[in-house]
Amino acid sequence: MRTTILVLLSTALAFVATAADTAKPSPPFTIVRPGGPPIQLSQFRGKIVALAFIHTTCPHCQTLTGMLGPIARDYAPKGVQFLECAFNQGADQLVPQFIQQFQPSFPVGWSTDAAVRTYLQYSVMDTKMFYVPHMVFLDRRGMIRADYPGESGFFQNPDTNIRAQLDSLLKPEPATTAGAKKK
Repeated sequence: MRTTILVLLSTALAFVATAADTAKPSPPFTIVRPGGPPIQLSQFRGKIVALAFIHTTCPHCQTLTGMLGPIARDYAPKGVQFLECAFNQGADQLVPQFIQQFQPSFPVGWSTDAAVRTYLQYSVMDTKMFYVPHMVFLDRRGMIRADYPGESGFFQNPDTNIRAQLDSLLKPEPATTAGAKKK
């Protein structure tokens, strides 16, 4: 029994340590918009960003788009910016119709498959399937704090999980002790 508890505790601690170490700077990324200027992720520095990578023809992505609208309305006043980037073949032609059909309350645009894979650090040589939707969360400093591929359990209950992720990012960051030392 002790061994089982010890193994479970060690596994849980390893997961927490791994989750804490996943923050990395967001590379530059551009989303092209129909009828508007391109979006640079860096322009949202100072805001939390929830970025969904989608295919316009994917039913799961379409459902997520509808679900993100109310969440975006709830969290925009708290400094959260929602974005969607389509990258399926023909996305540049399909995004305007997608926007008209689903009427998202946040910017939607497109990029190339290669640019998205580069941003997410997926090799074009990787034989692993790339499932969509795929969500990335950036903190106010432009650091990627969470990255959820389409096959992850995150999308089994996306409304609850997205809100929990945003609530976590909205918590004030703990003060560092280095700057608080008295001389």
